[in-house]
Amino acid sequence: MSHSGGFIPIVAVYLLVALIVYAGSTGLHSMVIPAETAALFAGAAGGGALAPAVDVPMAAMIAVVGLSGIAASAAAYTAGHRLGPPALGWRVLIVRRERLLQAHRFLDHSARSALFLGPFTGFRRQVLPALAGITALPYPRFLAWTGLGTAVWTVLFVGLGRLASHHAQGATRITVTLFLFAVLSLVAADITLWRLRTR
Repeated sequence: MSHSGGFIPIVAVYLLVALIVYAGSTGLHSMVIPAETAALFAGAAGGGALAPAVDVPMAAMIAVVGLSGIAASAAAYTAGHRLGPPALGWRVLIVRRERLLQAHRFLDHSARSALFLGPFTGFRRQVLPALAGITALPYPRFLAWTGLGTAVWTVLFVGLGRLASHHAQGATRITVTLFLFAVLSLVAADITLWRLRTR
């Protein structure tokens, strides 16, 4: 079985990071763990601070985070284009209506800036792709600016995770195990909460 050079399978690391980034970057879900947390974790894992538990290539972690974010944005755009406003979900349409209107005005006033800066704000990262689909913004234009913003966001947060990892080179296996257990527990709690909300 493929492994990461430690006692945690590399596929599990990739899937964990991809799941959190994807779910945290689309308005179709409401994650307890923000996408930034997964990006920071990816940087720490790629930086080697979590070895021997996790030992994965930095380039691979950047690719996983970036591609997951872009895939989430593309899926949200498609949902918005096909479903219209319902793609945003009733909580956004009703509970967060004022913030949604602000995001819509930003997109309408300056689509390039909105799409580029969108990934850096949790709410806008979740709603702007769907709004772009709803307003029929040309897909190549959407993908270019969202992709550029996501790429910068990815390098920034994964880089910060790697930078922070240099201060944790002495972490023990027990400490790393507890950290990973906490992340997995939060993921499980988030999935349970989402299932209860959608009943």
